[in-house]
Amino acid sequence: MGFTETSAWSWQGVDGLRSGPNNIVPEDAQTYRSEGRRWNFADVAVSDVAQTPARVTPSSDEPEQHDYISVVFVRNGRYDLFDRGERLHFDSGEVGFMRGWNAVTGENPVLSRVAMVTLHRERLANQGVQVRGQLGGFRIGARLRGPSLSFVLALMHEVNAPVTASTETAESPTSTVLTQLMAGLFLEDAGYRMDSALLTSGLKARADALIARQASDPLFTPQQLANQLNVSLRHLQRSFSATRVGPAEAIRLRRLEIALRALTSATPHSVGTIALQSGFSSVKELRFALRANYGVTPREVVPGILPQPK
Repeated sequence: MGFTETSAWSWQGVDGLRSGPNNIVPEDAQTYRSEGRRWNFADVAVSDVAQTPARVTPSSDEPEQHDYISVVFVRNGRYDLFDRGERLHFDSGEVGFMRGWNAVTGENPVLSRVAMVTLHRERLANQGVQVRGQLGGFRIGARLRGPSLSFVLALMHEVNAPVTASTETAESPTSTVLTQLMAGLFLEDAGYRMDSALLTSGLKARADALIARQASDPLFTPQQLANQLNVSLRHLQRSFSATRVGPAEAIRLRRLEIALRALTSATPHSVGTIALQSGFSSVKELRFALRANYGVTPREVVPGILPQPK
């Protein structure tokens, strides 16, 4: 795959142009500025880019790019896509798509910020989506676009930490949910109406992915989770009803999973440190969760051996 490792960049002026790729043509080289980050979740990439007016031309015609699709969310400003005589423009809040990740020309005539999700066509095909054409746009309203972008933005905010390479596997929760969301955009645009059960399942999947990544934050709550997903807390709770484990319990179980990995490691930290790093407010809360779910206390956990649930 042609993506670089998870990365961040900040290019400014003429010197910044020399540091960056050679396929960027700015409106004004002296005042040019581009800042961005890119994350790889297995074989799905997410990018966030803010840039002064510039044109980005294809740097190469890699055959591999034909196997990928990029969905572009215009967060602010305007972004144009054009290829082989076809040109489409997208204003703030609109969404387009293109083949590859750098196979068509993109241009932002004003200061703009875009988020982009790039994934293999086969992933979309497995969700019933066959993308036609080199580029296009979505006619749909905010019913699916809002949750899709809200998840992407929440994800970028959560991983906006020091750059590290992703260790997620090809079937990680994050890459799976991103695939489902992008497929949903194409399906809805084609007139396919998702039934309520499928929409609820999709919301639960997005919630699970965010819980998996953010539960170790002691301030992470069901209400914060609902806010990130752009739904009410009651709506979020309904999406968990089929599992009989509500969002609060799901967060607590994820914290317990993190704590157990630390408690059973060969060189565990103190129980107090583990409790806080796992997202528990205190050792008392961790002890209660362990007793309720495994019938043991933190000090009764044996290194190298995971206790069995009650």
